Amino acid sequence: MTPRSVIRAVKHTIGTHPQSEITVSACCLTGGCSWTLTATADLKAADLAAMAHTGRTGHPTFARTFQDVALVRRLELNEGQAEIPPLPAPR
Repeated sequence: MTPRSVIRAVKHTIGTHPQSEITVSACCLTGGCSWTLTATADLKAADLAAMAHTGRTGHPTFARTFQDVALVRRLELNEGQAEIPPLPAPR
């Protein structure tokens, strides 16, 4: 008898872990400007801070970094299951 393998596609989904939050940080890209925004979960306040910086300086361009904890779930194994694994401890 010859050994054989069975390969099948498995559907997954990915999203922000429900026990985490999205954070944003930013920095101004205008040469010589050192304005930065430390990471915050208040996305509206982050937008307002960048717009206030533009209002004060005229600097219109920013690099923003969004970060979250992602949770990947295998759909067929998790159908009907409401349990979400806990967030791991920070490293």
